[in-house]
Amino acid sequence: MKIEDEITGLTEQWHELVSAGPHKDRDCHWYVEARWSYGLPQVYVVVHDGGVFERVEEEFDTYEEALEGLKGYLERAISEEEAERADDEDDSDEEEDL
Repeated sequence: MKIEDEITGLTEQWHELVSAGPHKDRDCHWYVEARWSYGLPQVYVVVHDGGVFERVEEEFDTYEEALEGLKGYLERAISEEEAERADDEDDSDEEEDL
């Protein structure tokens, strides 16, 4: 499977997770940008400006490295959101027992 297909699947999974709760449209957008600055060679920047997951802006030397970085951020975002929801469910169960 190509990494682009993996990332597409992860963004779909992320969208399903965040759509279930309060979020902004920007929470569902992830970017890999090419950046040229100050006459230096281009770099590729993974960018996410959401509120549910932390703000991301990390530079990579190659497009392929940036895609791997994006994939890693998406996997971490999904894992953290799933863990938070599991904690919320546990807290809800404890309140019902009282």
